[in-house]
Amino acid sequence: MKYLITVLVTSVVVFLAATVYYKGLPHFDSPVGVSVVSTEEGAPNTDSEAGKVTPPADDKTAIAETIKAALIKKYGPQSADISVSVSEVNGEYAKGMVTEQGGGGMWFAARLNGTWTLVWDGNGTITCDEISPFPDFPTSMIPECYSTPSGQIVTR
Repeated sequence: MKYLITVLVTSVVVFLAATVYYKGLPHFDSPVGVSVVSTEEGAPNTDSEAGKVTPPADDKTAIAETIKAALIKKYGPQSADISVSVSEVNGEYAKGMVTEQGGGGMWFAARLNGTWTLVWDGNGTITCDEISPFPDFPTSMIPECYSTPSGQIVTR
């Protein structure tokens, strides 16, 4: 009898372990009954005259849309299916990634007179000539640049 119970318990444990192994543990896509309250500082400002909502300066969605528009303007309407993401915002400067079918690259932007402006996009190292108009661009975002005259990588 003791042997039968041991075999039965072992069989159940093995069955459960195999089920978990092959099907995985259950996961829940979204919690039910949970309310989310934003506690972000710098909530959008409302312009009462025009009824427009101005996003805060570090709103990554607004920055991504602005950079996407600049890239489409630069490369033409055939590039409209690109995807732009913002990976970091540091004051008046931002960086992120752009992806498209078959590849992608990175971009850097600066906020000039309240408007986000594309500084550089591509792959590789930004040239020192391209970053020189922005001496305050954080070195944490662009730690080095390529000096065309010397052919060397320069630490900023």
